[in-house]
Amino acid sequence: MIKTFINAWKIADLRKKILFTLFIVLLYRIGSNIPVPFVDLVGNELNTEGGNILTYLSMMTGSAFNYGTLFALGVTPYINSSIIIQLLGVAIPSLANLQKEGEEGRKKLNAITRYLTIGLALLQSVAYYFYIRNSGNYITPAVGDLSIGYQLFQAAVIVACFTAGSSLVMCMGEQINDNGIGNGISILLFAGIVSRLPTILTMRW
Repeated sequence: MIKTFINAWKIADLRKKILFTLFIVLLYRIGSNIPVPFVDLVGNELNTEGGNILTYLSMMTGSAFNYGTLFALGVTPYINSSIIIQLLGVAIPSLANLQKEGEEGRKKLNAITRYLTIGLALLQSVAYYFYIRNSGNYITPAVGDLSIGYQLFQAAVIVACFTAGSSLVMCMGEQINDNGIGNGISILLFAGIVSRLPTILTMRW
């Protein structure tokens, strides 16, 4: 494997693709540590051990979900939307026809997947906001001390940041597909999972 990597590194085009991919992964990990405005989880951590879904989200995002960061939703909205489109392709003839139209059909399906990703990210962001709000005093200033108008503004900012972060992750994956070594979403997912290894090892030892 090391020899294969060395040989690939010697090819200028492949070297550029590898470096670009590593750069996007670096940006992804930076974004996974940038806190969202009004969310105060620095030095704290949401309890995600209470259910399989929460544990799954924590694993998929490299613990970014636990700390309410910009990329807290990670690649999950995109993965879910891709699965939904695949399933709907069996039930909806128009989507099934797009799958058979070659490159043009693939572009249209990708566009539909992007819009659905943003919609799912918005729904998950709203649910995530209420989860953080109900989990404890993690939204500052304390929600009960604010006027209704400011609470709505606060909620809108938090939800918008989570939604935008998820959309940006989707764009990063597509950039790896176009200018990197491919399989962008899988690479970002792998990077998130691997980033949890030090924490897991520390907990076990």
